[in-house]
Parts: sequence; C-alpha cells; structure tokens
Amino acid sequence: MKFSDETLRAYLEGNVDEAEATAIEHAVEADPDLEQRLMALDPFAPVVQTVFEAIPAEAPQINLPDAPSEAAVHPAGGAWRLLAVAASVAVVAVSATFWATRPAPMGWAEQAAIYQSLYVPDTIASLDNSNQVLDTQFALAEEQLGRSLNRDALETLPGMELKRAQVLSFNGKPLIQIVFADEQGQPFAFCVIRQGAGASDKDVKQAVLSGLATASWSQDGYGYMLIGSSDQSELDGNLDILTATFAG
Repeated sequence: MKFSDETLRAYLEGNVDEAEATAIEHAVEADPDLEQRLMALDPFAPVVQTVFEAIPAEAPQINLPDAPSEAAVHPAGGAWRLLAVAASVAVVAVSATFWATRPAPMGWAEQAAIYQSLYVPDTIASLDNSNQVLDTQFALAEEQLGRSLNRDALETLPGMELKRAQVLSFNGKPLIQIVFADEQGQPFAFCVIRQGAGASDKDVKQAVLSGLATASWSQDGYGYMLIGSSDQSELDGNLDILTATFAG
C-alpha cells in the first residue's frame, strides 16, 4: 500500500482514523524506505538524530568468548547466528519503543490555543477594526482559505466585537484566526483551517488547552475552533451559532 506525504503528515498530526494509522504503522515496520519518509516529515525526528549524534563514536570494549571451532558450530545449529538474530531483534525493539513512546506531535488546535494564550486585553484594544481594514483582511483570508467566512454572522455574535481576521499557517495549510473582544474587552478567537478533502468529520469536542476553554470540530475538509479567554469561558451560546453557520 502506498501513502502520500499528505497522508503521512495527517498521521503525524493525529488526523487519520485508527484503521489507517494501524496500516501505516504496519507498513513502516516492513518498509525501511517508508520509515525514512515518515521520519523526514516528522518535526520530532531531528531531535532524535541530535541525541544519536551525541553517542561516542568508539563503542565500549566487551570481552566475548572465543569463537567456537567449526566442528562445534554445526552441531549447535548455528549458535552465533542465533546471537545475531537476538541482536537484530533488540534493534527492532528499540525502534518500536521509540515509535510507541515518542511524544505525540501537537495538532493545529493545540498550536492555535498556545498562540491565543499569549493574548491579553491590551493586545486587541488598539486594533484598527474599521470596515475598510476588515474588508481587506477578510478578502485575503477567504482567498487563502478557499471558502466564505460568513462575516455578517461573525459581526453579530452576541456580546462580541469583531476585531481582526489574520492569516496564519500550520504545516503548509492556511489557518485563519478571527479575533473578538467580549464585553469586558477579553480576547476570544474563532479559528478555521483548511484540512483537505480527505480529512474526516469530527463532532464538537470541548477541552481546556493552554489554560483556555476551547471547542473544536471538523466538517467537509475544514477544521474549526472557538477559543475563550480563560478556562472558565462560556462558549455554548456562540458555539451553537457557529456550528450552524459553518455547517458545510
């Protein structure tokens, strides 16, 4: 089975289903070239490479018993071959442990929450949100995203003042951050990322990421996330509006 770079990146980001993830992992075990491709796409791999480069070039000396005579080797059924097999199994075990225990790479939602956690009221208080500026920002954002951002609906979210639409990127995919101020001037955000036609739909999931209340979902090749200003932010009212507005 062949896997595209886009599919492998989706696997590294945790955006494939369990069946496809299992298929990729089995293929990696049997195909060294595929493993090299996967590692080349993995942002965590250079860290591992740095660790291995720090290993001393000279291996410690180990006193092994003298090699048995030819007569002793054949009756034993190839004991030294067994030792070689055991060594290769150990290498495979180390490799398997690495893939099983390596930290899971952060997805776009986690990265967006980290970025939003840096915002304070002063960050957005002086933003120019005039119609002319917002017109330019939304035009650029919609061009990059390839879909409408339903600005009219965003401007009428209860208790929210639209402040900015900003074009960001995650793993080469356009990620749009739309910033709001609530009635107390606290920053909220609504993010949209283009995931591609092969991305699976996901129901709404609420979680606290980087100390902020979030609600994320995916539909029709796009991912969405509403981010509050704290872990106690109330999202449900505007979340209902957004899921209805961006339902396809």
